Amino acid sequence: MSLADAPDLRVNERLHLYPYERLEALSITSGIVGGLAGFYDGLKSSSLRYLTENGHRLPQTVGGWYFYHKKKNYVMIVTGGKTAVHQGLKYSMSVGGFFGLEYLIDTYVRGGTKDFMNTTVAAGLFAGAYGKYYHLSRIQVRNYVRNGTMLGLMLGLAQDMLIYRRGGSVWYVDKMKKMEA
Repeated sequence: MSLADAPDLRVNERLHLYPYERLEALSITSGIVGGLAGFYDGLKSSSLRYLTENGHRLPQTVGGWYFYHKKKNYVMIVTGGKTAVHQGLKYSMSVGGFFGLEYLIDTYVRGGTKDFMNTTVAAGLFAGAYGKYYHLSRIQVRNYVRNGTMLGLMLGLAQDMLIYRRGGSVWYVDKMKKMEA
């Protein structure tokens, strides 16, 4: 039996990855993206902050400008690195938390059923928790929950579509097929 003939054990898994692999891959990827975004933001903000803090005593000589920019670049890189680590961890933990919650709902709440409803509920809960954590107003939390739920619905349907296109089993599509026959 060749590898092409072997059954695909991950055909019904979200994003064609087992839960541990999915959490690891998405957390690492989002951490890298968050780190790059944080580094860029840190560079930009520290550059402007350095100019603001030293604008009253700008150098007058060529050598003075050399050391001004040398120090500014050092401050930018250090601040960018700190911001990159902070943002990378924040993104990684947020994405890992969301997909971890989705996995918990898949496994323990719905008894192994993987469908768009679990993703929708996880997104709504996560958006509400985010709003409460940052002490947003009730209206803002409601908007976050509504938008998060809609994004979760779209993500869940997209995941179900990928499972179905791979030849996996999606319970509501299978039920509609039986009704047609």
